[in-house]
Amino acid sequence: MITDSPLAPRPAVFLDRDNTLTHDEGYTYKLQDFSWKAGALEGLKCFADAGLLLFIITNQGGIGRELFSEADMHVFNNKLCSDAAQAGAAITDIAFCPHHPKAIIAALRGPCDCRKPAAGMIFQLAKKWHIDCTRSLVIGDRPSDVEAGNKAGCHSYLIDDSQRLDEFANQLLKIHRPTS
Repeated sequence: MITDSPLAPRPAVFLDRDNTLTHDEGYTYKLQDFSWKAGALEGLKCFADAGLLLFIITNQGGIGRELFSEADMHVFNNKLCSDAAQAGAAITDIAFCPHHPKAIIAALRGPCDCRKPAAGMIFQLAKKWHIDCTRSLVIGDRPSDVEAGNKAGCHSYLIDDSQRLDEFANQLLKIHRPTS
């Protein structure tokens, strides 16, 4: 039996944030507009209970477009992390990309290696937390999420608006049970 040691790479789940975990009406960043998608917290707990580390990978081009600030995004993300922790599903880390092709801030307008469908956010987190991408999952609501996951060597899945993350998690964990 293979076991994870502190030095052995671990499996993880990389999840998109907007419209995968939280409802998004287009650049949603205010706490008053924060709401979880049905089954999202329960799905995070399923993955956590299976021994997977939880990561959020999120394009936040609204920062580059000056629709909201990085501080606004962190307040929103802190709420997400607090709720997840209370549900027994601590988020290990969040990576975000502030770049956008139509960014007002010139430094955030050019090409980058972090904006999905690029895999930079996944690679950054995998290196920092010693993650085995070949044993990890990526879940998002857009083809760019799946493409980023595929580029990183992860098992990548598209979740649509009619699916609950808890039900989806249970299906995926039957296929991708982490080794313990």
